[in-house]
Amino acid sequence: MEFNWLLQLATTLGIGVIGYFLKTSMTEIKGQIKENAQRVDNLEKELDDLRSDLPFIYTTREDFIRTMNNVDKKLDKIHDSMIGGGRNG
Repeated sequence: MEFNWLLQLATTLGIGVIGYFLKTSMTEIKGQIKENAQRVDNLEKELDDLRSDLPFIYTTREDFIRTMNNVDKKLDKIHDSMIGGGRNG
């Protein structure tokens, strides 16, 4: 009879200790999940801000090529007028 009582006591204590550690672990995990969710929200906000600022900070490849073609045309006109002006004068 004494052995059964000790076995039940040990089992109860073991279950209690396991339950305590599980509860503590779950609380820590929930806290980390909340912290990670907050970090993800902050990153999403920063990414949205970056996306909205991109058109004002950077230029697209197509816009750059179009602008450089316009500059090349203007330089060609200046060059042609200088060459033409030198021959006439």
